[in-house]
Amino acid sequence: MKKIIKLIPLMLILVLALTSCQKNAENSGKPKVYTSFYAMYDFAKTIGGDDIDLTNIVPTGTEPHDFEPTASDMAKLSEADIFIYNGIGMESWADKIIETLPQSVKVICTSEQIPTDGNDPHIWLSPQNAKLQMQAICNVLSEVDSKNAQNYINRLDSYLTQIDEVDTEYKNAELDGKTIFVTHGAYSYLCNDYGMKQVALEGVTGDSDPSPSQMAKVVDQIKSEGVSCIFYDPLEGDKMAQAVANEADIQALPLYTFEGDSESRDYVTVMKANLEELKKGI
Repeated sequence: MKKIIKLIPLMLILVLALTSCQKNAENSGKPKVYTSFYAMYDFAKTIGGDDIDLTNIVPTGTEPHDFEPTASDMAKLSEADIFIYNGIGMESWADKIIETLPQSVKVICTSEQIPTDGNDPHIWLSPQNAKLQMQAICNVLSEVDSKNAQNYINRLDSYLTQIDEVDTEYKNAELDGKTIFVTHGAYSYLCNDYGMKQVALEGVTGDSDPSPSQMAKVVDQIKSEGVSCIFYDPLEGDKMAQAVANEADIQALPLYTFEGDSESRDYVTVMKANLEELKKGI
């Protein structure tokens, strides 16, 4: 009995110590930042670095259009300092979440100041748009965490230089006037930047299968224009692209949307990979 009594104070000390550690972790001083999907996560990670506590809501490899947040996701978001999302219908679930968030959560829609066509939400595939989105993220981080504002600005400036270099590579690739055939109409902003035209086998969300008549029309157009390739979004798979490629006797190549990429690749890396695929196909 005496041994048990002696153990009780020790257990209390351990519990208090663990509680203290947990509170210290929670009160680390770093802003709690949540992002809606991978592209926004990568932008925030690039600018925030080690100065923020960053969490991405949509799991890697998941289509953001189809994602539905759980009660646990919503509970975690309510404790955030900042919630970053793309907007323009990219995250159909975001509006529901935003309505429930406390006013203490700073919500930033990165597309708010960018002219859009109202149909294609994949604005970050334009390097110029990506720069504006990253600037918006830098602004909100600097506002919420002013003591680290210069760190955020320095990281932004460094990365914008890399994006400008990618932009120059695209401009030098002689893409102007080219037509790309795609299974996912997600590349309108990329095409607009460099004078290309996209012909999509389906709508921008990739939720519907093409009808036989639509498939036949695209195959006929591919053959008549002498196109050597159809591009597909790897997040959705290549089944549809391979069907068209086999029918038209062309190749199918990936063109990444950067929606659900792995953490091993950043925006610049993916955009360079896309340029190489475009060169192969065009």
